[in-house]
Amino acid sequence: MSSLKELTADKHREAESQPFLKSIFASNVDVDKYTDYLYQLLHVYQVLEFYADTHNLFEGVEDIKRSKQIEMDWIELLGDKPSNMLNKPTENYIDYIHSIKHEPEKIMAHVYVRHMGDLFGGQMLAKLLPGSNNFYKFDNIQSLVKGIREKIDVSLAEEANVAFDHNINMIKVYND
Repeated sequence: MSSLKELTADKHREAESQPFLKSIFASNVDVDKYTDYLYQLLHVYQVLEFYADTHNLFEGVEDIKRSKQIEMDWIELLGDKPSNMLNKPTENYIDYIHSIKHEPEKIMAHVYVRHMGDLFGGQMLAKLLPGSNNFYKFDNIQSLVKGIREKIDVSLAEEANVAFDHNINMIKVYND
């Protein structure tokens, strides 16, 4: 039997192969692009975490929530530059999350993709990105991973791949 990780591996590899993410791993990210990306993530996480809270999906793993940390990082990097605006892929993702707001299993698939990625990949990214990177600072990572794993199963694979598609579309904006 396959695991959720195995069933989403192709999309995960596609996301990691995006030039914008490659620029991060090469320690060559454009700070303005990254700042804008944080702004986009902030709005996605705010909506996603609101609905996850509505369904008590964070029970026992409350410390995994990231929207406040993303906002701190965005404000730090924005400085005195003009504020960012939402782009079309972000608006599409937010609209999609609103459309599944009454389906906790689908919301959980998006939490899995976003938040587990933050727990794992974020630890590497934090060393390569500008700023304080509060986004990737977690207390008790092992406990959070265990808590999320207890809330997921392979039935989330199809929706997790949808989450990856939305995330890939958000990343592609910064690939130039």
